[in-house]
Amino acid sequence: MIDPPQILFSSHCTSTESQLNCSCETLGNPSPNIQWYLNGLTVNHSKCEIFNETLNRTILRSFFTLNQPHKKNHLTLICRTVNSLGSASQQFCVSSQQVSTEHQLLYPAIISTLGVLLLALLLCVFFIR
Repeated sequence: MIDPPQILFSSHCTSTESQLNCSCETLGNPSPNIQWYLNGLTVNHSKCEIFNETLNRTILRSFFTLNQPHKKNHLTLICRTVNSLGSASQQFCVSSQQVSTEHQLLYPAIISTLGVLLLALLLCVFFIR
């Protein structure tokens, strides 16, 4: 069976303050190739790591790693897969605010929880007397 390439739903990105990790899985016959684009430009291998893994004759998985993504405000990463029958692409958008605010969202929740517990403790002490 001959198929144009398609990107599988298992493709995704995760980010921390120190690293952006993405994987892109593609299916096609003939076997497709994967190319990464960062902010519209073909990825320069000296600034990131790319590792390709052939799972079988029709499935290719590619891993993309960028160190210190927090130094950039907004990153647009595209995984593009091509074979002789066509192409497909998946866009991943990552902002430095997404990376840093994951931890910042916990602080207001912790502070408000501690405030409620302190208020409950004071009410218990007041009514026990």
